[in-house]
Amino acid sequence: RELAIDILNAPDYEERTIRFEAGQESVRYPFDPTLFERAFRNLVINAFVHGNEDTEVTLRVWDSDGELRIEVADNGAGMGPEACEHLFDRYYRGENTGQKPEGTGLGLAIAKGMIELHGGTISVASAPGAGSVFRIVFPHA
Repeated sequence: RELAIDILNAPDYEERTIRFEAGQESVRYPFDPTLFERAFRNLVINAFVHGNEDTEVTLRVWDSDGELRIEVADNGAGMGPEACEHLFDRYYRGENTGQKPEGTGLGLAIAKGMIELHGGTISVASAPGAGSVFRIVFPHA
């Protein structure tokens, strides 16, 4: 919740929308707060950078069957299967980044590394014109 507020307070994103949905009032998990923030900041900012001015992001957090589950979903342009397959590769910049010079192609690879460092997994579901959903699962210790 604090990360969403922090991003929306930045001048570049103050006109954007981030929705936050939580299954419980609070969920406890032993994260390194700095790494956790960087990983999820990369996911949210990536959605805005590669979307348009109407792109909205929804963060969902819930505890289910002994796992912490988080989704970062957007209503952006979406991606084809080729982009989804390589999205977490270092220096991969996607299919439609030619007019968007921002980034090095490291943000999602870094996010994946930080999530895996905490014992989690990340996957993406997307289709052109249908937005993207990043699913992150952390097993409880």
